[in-house]
Amino acid sequence: MVAPKEGVISKSGLKNIPKFEGKSMVCIRKGKTPYEMVCEIFSALDVDRVIEKGDTVLVKPNFSMLWKLPWKGSLTSPEFLEATVKAVRERTKAGEIIIGEGGGGTQTWKSFFEFGVVEMAQKYNARPVDLNWDEAWKVRVPDPYVLEELWVTRTAHALADVVISVPVLKGWGSGVTLTLKNMMGTAPGRYYGFAKGGIPHGKKDDPGDILYGQSKTLAGSIVDICYVNRMNIALIDALTVMYPKTLPKPGATLFKEEWQVDELHMAIGGYDPVAVDTIGTAIMGLNPSKILHIGMAAAKGLGTNRFEEILIEGEPLEKVKHPCNPWHPGLEEIRESKVG
Repeated sequence: MVAPKEGVISKSGLKNIPKFEGKSMVCIRKGKTPYEMVCEIFSALDVDRVIEKGDTVLVKPNFSMLWKLPWKGSLTSPEFLEATVKAVRERTKAGEIIIGEGGGGTQTWKSFFEFGVVEMAQKYNARPVDLNWDEAWKVRVPDPYVLEELWVTRTAHALADVVISVPVLKGWGSGVTLTLKNMMGTAPGRYYGFAKGGIPHGKKDDPGDILYGQSKTLAGSIVDICYVNRMNIALIDALTVMYPKTLPKPGATLFKEEWQVDELHMAIGGYDPVAVDTIGTAIMGLNPSKILHIGMAAAKGLGTNRFEEILIEGEPLEKVKHPCNPWHPGLEEIRESKVG
């Protein structure tokens, strides 16, 4: 029996979210190389405000291996991940750079080899870490939605001065899976299972747990993890967006040919993860106010989901909107406009 430590947030959570004109800035870039777009976002954010000289920076992609989906569109692309690592190495005064993930559905090292992470790490003097097998301990979650205790890893919780969440732009059963939900990969698989099944997801047959087609339990778990393991920079790989070609029938299993992967050639970034996910959701033609974990994260003080409190820099939102189908029946209410 492991006695949990009292409620603490990660070392990276000691840094405040910078504001711009009293608002949370979200940068949108389109049409350039991934490296150019990431560098422009870093410049607009004045990233030295957060990444200080000698800081240990954890870059956290989404490498959950989803066997029935094409990797392109469902996982962080190697080119966008490399652009992020390169920008941190060349455009900041960071010390150690760690590429860390606790992949769901497979052993993380398989993804690291498949996506060239080992070679990438060598190229930029970085270090790959499998968070599923990292040193870990329990902490108490202050005022939790769901998780009273959480296993945390040394790398994400205690070593990293700065955490950059780098997911791909796509929806999911949680409505969307962007920078906030990406942090589920910081929960070590040796304690929660390699599909993260040990993290409460709710029950599909429990109508009291479902709102707007999403599980309140899963949303609460996501926010509890994000509250304890704080990110400092939210950066969405929007080179593509993936969604079902048509709204699936209840209980249907979708195979590769039934997913639409559209090229967007975009990047979205900011310091406020709630604001970044709000704008990412809106770009997909979905309603951020009906994505449970976004609203719950805002209520927990992790950022804002109010458009009047968000300053969009770069491409106008209406110009880059790309309406997408939701991922399963019951999620129709989150859709702002129909596609397909």
